[in-house]
Amino acid sequence: MKTAASIREEIVAELNRRFEGVDADLLSYVRQGNADDALADLVFFTPPSSFPTLIDQLRTKIHQQFSSADAATQQRLLLLLADLTIWLRSFLPRWNLQDAKRYGSAALADEQLAAQAGTTGALAVELSLTVPEVTRKLLADRRAESGPQFKAEGVRDPESEAAAWVGGSVKDYLTNVSVAMTRSYLRGVAEMRNRGETISEISNDYAAFLKYPLLLGASFVTCNPPLVDLAWVVDPPRWNAVIDSMLREQPDASGDALARRMTLEVVLSNMLELRPIFLLTEGRMGCVSLQVNPKKHGDAKTMIADAQAIHGELRGRLGGGVPNVVFKLPGTKAGLEACRALTSQGIGVTITVNFGLFQHLRFAQTIYEGQAIFCTIAHMSGRLAFPVRDELLGKLDTLRRHGIDEARAREAAAWSGVVVLKRLHRLLSRRGIDLTRVKPLVASMRIYEGEAYRDLPSPIPDISEVIGVSILTIFPNVRRVFDSLPNAVVNPRQIETTAPGHIWEVLSHSEIFRQAYYIGDPAWGEQDEEHLRPQRVLTLEDVAGTAEWPPVHNTLTEFCKAYDVFVDRIEGRRRLMQLRHEVQSGRLSKSVVLEKALTHFDRPTVRETLQLLSTASRDAGAAAILKSPKVLAALQAPGDDATQALYQQALQRHAGT
Repeated sequence: MKTAASIREEIVAELNRRFEGVDADLLSYVRQGNADDALADLVFFTPPSSFPTLIDQLRTKIHQQFSSADAATQQRLLLLLADLTIWLRSFLPRWNLQDAKRYGSAALADEQLAAQAGTTGALAVELSLTVPEVTRKLLADRRAESGPQFKAEGVRDPESEAAAWVGGSVKDYLTNVSVAMTRSYLRGVAEMRNRGETISEISNDYAAFLKYPLLLGASFVTCNPPLVDLAWVVDPPRWNAVIDSMLREQPDASGDALARRMTLEVVLSNMLELRPIFLLTEGRMGCVSLQVNPKKHGDAKTMIADAQAIHGELRGRLGGGVPNVVFKLPGTKAGLEACRALTSQGIGVTITVNFGLFQHLRFAQTIYEGQAIFCTIAHMSGRLAFPVRDELLGKLDTLRRHGIDEARAREAAAWSGVVVLKRLHRLLSRRGIDLTRVKPLVASMRIYEGEAYRDLPSPIPDISEVIGVSILTIFPNVRRVFDSLPNAVVNPRQIETTAPGHIWEVLSHSEIFRQAYYIGDPAWGEQDEEHLRPQRVLTLEDVAGTAEWPPVHNTLTEFCKAYDVFVDRIEGRRRLMQLRHEVQSGRLSKSVVLEKALTHFDRPTVRETLQLLSTASRDAGAAAILKSPKVLAALQAPGDDATQALYQQALQRHAGT
């Protein structure tokens, strides 16, 4: 049986191999198109005593070879210098080059890193000015890469934001990114953790765009099929290409099988980006949280078997290394059974669909007794707060008799998830449970704006009021809003503070809140207040009660629907691939999938279908389908001029009108 100690030994052995395997010729990675590997070797796996020599050699070689290189190589070299400059100004050197625990006085000081970053950035700017066409291409590529990220962050005009972010020169780009990193409050939280002032880690609550959060100090990723689908919506060209490749390799695979495979590929990509952190912290940080099929949430045996199979598959993909992954399990009786089985084998878990102390505490104790290096207990704060809000707003007539208006109800509800998490932190700390191994994680953060929330300490109390929790997993749009706040107060141990006294009277009127906050077990060393005792005390053994509880029911329903959408989006790509074959073989007139392809909900795939029809041989059957009321109704979308233009082209092709 794997033990925590034996697992850590495996990780340390791999870490030592990485240090020993650093290639002094870092440009060899660039020639192979793997510049990120050069950055990783230099920043993560080079001792600080060797770093000045290696980086100086790298800059010298680039300077010597740059003018004679072809344009593509020049762009890769410029990008390497630009990224290296940004890395050296980011949080990333803290993991290795500035690790005083590992290197003592040999660890690099801030001043040394700043000097190296300045020299590297100056070289990037100098060389960029000698090749204006190459530089324009590099900046254009960065703008194209940044657009989807800003879309995920909720920016109104992502393309304009990307243009401003990149600027008109390499110097502009380096300056803009460096300033943003320096001003980030979340970077400040990571620095506090590095100084030992808080235990809070930063996590990316998204399936993509990890590179920028890593610069701020992120060390964890939460991922599931709906999040993969959300990333797909934001960046269709990238993910359409991924699933199309899978369909070509496995044309007969089921939608579920392809969803599983696509999710694993996304997870593995994030795992590889976090791998250096996982190794350098000996497995204490640097993991990805993975959920496969949320529709299996009630089947413990299937969840155990899936996790074991995927764990073995990922170990193979990592060349035998310990997978830096933890598996999502629901906060239910079936989830507890799976949690006990997996953690006893040293496999880490994340407990999700998790809102109340009746869930948190049982799982914390089970995890504590297991062999996993670390696990997380996700507290889905906003997904608790919204049902509490709706319950309170539904009884405003009664609340007004107690002097509680709508604004007070909304404010108290916004605190509901926060105070449950504060109590969880307090109880686990008093029990002596290691919160760097059994890690409460705050998720499902909400942004509260408007007059009703004027008395909140910040628009995002799910961050500001719980700093000090083990992990803050943050959606891109929430991160952007938080980092844009004026004069945000960041207290490294805010989770230990008490909530405002006036919220408790309001929250006592919410049965959902009382069920979440109630312990009912004096062994945890804290008495419940009688006025916060729920009418129906929930336990995991009350399977029906847990399943019907609004936070659990709503979340599982939403997750399962989102999973179905993800699978249906994959099926849309399958139909498009079938249509391509039919067009190529001249069998479009006999197509049985054309109408479904044209009425599919995924707009980018519909537009590709119309483009395909515009190049196909004229076909009366296709014309009839294009004119059908069902297709016409599906394609009518206000403001979607691109689809309408393609529709007219396809109609002209096949109907001549």
